[in-house]
Amino acid sequence: MAGSLVRQDSDFHGSLSARVEGLKFLADHVDEPVVIFNPQMQLVYANPSASQIAKECPLIPSLDSPGSVQQVPCDSCPAVELFQPHVQVQDTFSGPSPSAVVTPTCPLPRAVPLRSETGMTHFAILMGNRGSESVVVVPQAQASSELPHQQEGSFRGALHPTIIGESEPIQQLVEMIQLIAASEATVLIQGESGTGKELVAKTIHALSRRCSKPFVVVECSALPETLLESELFGHVRGAFTGAVADRKGLFEEAEGGTIFLDEITDTTPVFQARLLRVLQEGEIKPVGSNGSIKVNVRVISAGNKPLEDLVEKKRFRADLYYRLAVLPLTVPPLRDRREDVLLLVKYFLAQSARKHGRASIHLSPDAQQALVQHRWPGNVRELENLIERVVVTCQRPTIEVSDLFAEHPLDQSQNDLGMIGKIARQEAERSRILQALREAKGDKTRAARGLSISRSSLYNKLRDYKIS
Repeated sequence: MAGSLVRQDSDFHGSLSARVEGLKFLADHVDEPVVIFNPQMQLVYANPSASQIAKECPLIPSLDSPGSVQQVPCDSCPAVELFQPHVQVQDTFSGPSPSAVVTPTCPLPRAVPLRSETGMTHFAILMGNRGSESVVVVPQAQASSELPHQQEGSFRGALHPTIIGESEPIQQLVEMIQLIAASEATVLIQGESGTGKELVAKTIHALSRRCSKPFVVVECSALPETLLESELFGHVRGAFTGAVADRKGLFEEAEGGTIFLDEITDTTPVFQARLLRVLQEGEIKPVGSNGSIKVNVRVISAGNKPLEDLVEKKRFRADLYYRLAVLPLTVPPLRDRREDVLLLVKYFLAQSARKHGRASIHLSPDAQQALVQHRWPGNVRELENLIERVVVTCQRPTIEVSDLFAEHPLDQSQNDLGMIGKIARQEAERSRILQALREAKGDKTRAARGLSISRSSLYNKLRDYKIS
């Protein structure tokens, strides 16, 4: 269904065509249903999310019969009013955005006209209500060289959500991502560990003009300075021991696309000086080489320590900081967006259940409250890992508080990583004991033999884990 379904008239202006193509590209990346009609009320375009309301709108073909479309709009269709002569205005290009017609009874309640310089309405853009679980999506297949609106088919493959949440901090973050994605400037993403900084970087890349080019991730803290330079800038044969051939660096591998420098705060002053030159000159110098190579790469960096503080302490170059932070972003911690916790839990539950072949599994009301009240020192990463562990270890269809946090659901001592690891090991051991008992049909001697422990040890563990 994506793409143009009818041929445009000869008076269709080039600038208007470009605007329509831009709208298509944006609509392919949001979860609201978006459709475009011409004055004959023919469907020009529908994004993948429009399939949700195909049964409610007679002008949108269903997946079962994509070729059959009724050309008679409903009485409440807001697009009809936009094509009436009395709605036309002059010179909408220089003025503010045209007012939308709102019809709450329609499955596509918001309608905005797309007009030419003469004031004539050439198209009506109709939008549905925003979904509750995601506000920005990216294509699952990043390898295609085509833009999303160039791909064939009535409805393309499903798009997976990236940034989930309805809280005010997340809404503000998403708005900034959409603005930043349209630019070419460097981006600095800051936030605590586990908040999803790499996810934000991927979303910016997916929504940018570079989306069909490579997205390369570099973990700066994982490599020593010499290897980091070689990895990023490449090296020539004989530059150092082991350099038996020329090798391209990751900046060259990311040509035309985006390179994500994670944990940039852990780099040394020498490396920072070399990176500054890359940003200033747009060229790299492989290790051991006397020549430079021009590169066209957008740089997105991230750190979990406040760079401003490091600059004040002379531990990070101020000139590099200003180069990296042309467009700064801060990802909020999960404790500051508690209203998003259950949305994330719902998504992670479904994801983990599919991954591990589990049937439907859900949370009890007490478990939901415990999750919302938890401090989440590990942020979204901690939540995701917790949900996957519970899906694997909990044998019941309903997850209780004890499945999540053992006997101390809100004890602050859980914030210690050692305690979290201990709880995970205990849950895994409890799960193995239950599995051994099932395989032994309740015979404790056989179960103990299968677990390679003594019968008395098994009885002690049954008592400790309250297994009857």
